[in-house]
Amino acid sequence: MFDVGWDDGPTYEVSRNLPELRRYDRGLLSDVRLRGRFGGSLYLDGGWLDLGDDGGDDGFQGELRRARLYTSGQIVRASWPTDYKVQFAFEDGSFFLNDFYLRWRPKRWVDTIRVGYFDSPISLEALTGSADRAMMEVPSAVSAFAPGFRLGIETTGTFERPSLTWIANLASVGQSQPFAEASSDTLRAIGRLVWRPRYDTADPGGELFHLGLSASAVLAGGGSLQYRARAESILSPYLVDTGEIDGDSLFVGLEAAWRRGPLTVQGEMLRSFVDAEDEGSLTFHALYAEATWALTGETRPYDAGYAIWGRIEPARPLAPRRGQWGALELTARTSWLDLDDGDVEGGQLWTASIGPAWTWNRWVRVLGGYVFAHPIGNDEDDAHVFQLRLELQL
Repeated sequence: MFDVGWDDGPTYEVSRNLPELRRYDRGLLSDVRLRGRFGGSLYLDGGWLDLGDDGGDDGFQGELRRARLYTSGQIVRASWPTDYKVQFAFEDGSFFLNDFYLRWRPKRWVDTIRVGYFDSPISLEALTGSADRAMMEVPSAVSAFAPGFRLGIETTGTFERPSLTWIANLASVGQSQPFAEASSDTLRAIGRLVWRPRYDTADPGGELFHLGLSASAVLAGGGSLQYRARAESILSPYLVDTGEIDGDSLFVGLEAAWRRGPLTVQGEMLRSFVDAEDEGSLTFHALYAEATWALTGETRPYDAGYAIWGRIEPARPLAPRRGQWGALELTARTSWLDLDDGDVEGGQLWTASIGPAWTWNRWVRVLGGYVFAHPIGNDEDDAHVFQLRLELQL
């Protein structure tokens, strides 16, 4: 049987029922249902980038930041149900297969087991979905060190008392991404542990205090390490870059966040310890701090299963004739990144940014912002970015 429908987007269901086989396979193949939905997103960026005397101002620039098409759902059968997702993306001039996975939810020991190609569990801001962030891009402090999408296997778990979330991951190779580290190691172990000393599951919109630790270690090299960052905009070139370094690394990241009503404050400290073949022991570090205020009074959602933020839902979706104007957030952020150590002169980068995010409804969001980026220790001039984005979701 095949059925299609609409529930905030196109849905489908495929079922198979062969009673004559049930006595032999216990429903493994004789009674299977596949149900899911199609979705997608389109991000259109435009703005002005000023790179100082050397880079100049090229005037207004437009960019297709991201286009994605996906299908996700569940395979239901007699044994464990299987969640699935397959997503194709066009980003930074290249096609990607990302967020491709199968996920199971065992009844004991762990909450989920996932296999496929997905975001590695490092950094609260990096793991929060692009449609759920209050600013257009992750801070430079995060983009330099976050591995991004990689092939891997992952398991997660949660506890209510104490309120904890843990994630363990083995990650392999990944495609080059514009806002993720550019390393090419073949295997690394990654873990993330989050403790919520203040969080009430019975009141998910109440006060939240989030403390997290993430760490990763390269288990098998065979490639190179590389950390780099832009001025927190796709319009900007890379302003700091270590270049390729042969060696292994150990990464540690600390994260903290506090939410009370419409106010959210968060920050992270990140450090990579590199054992380089030619340069010896190196240390690179970064940090950022960010505050978001929902001027229209909404509280930012939180997913305790993965310990990440969700997307603001307007209390009054945009309807001007009824005096409804959606949800409006204002965010300010500062970030520091240091990629200088020993013989490696990747540069240092300080950025300050501010911008609004206007969510009309679940399908449309408009973001704006200004970023000031100040590179230190290389020949790059200061960068000024004024940018707008239209986000369309299905």
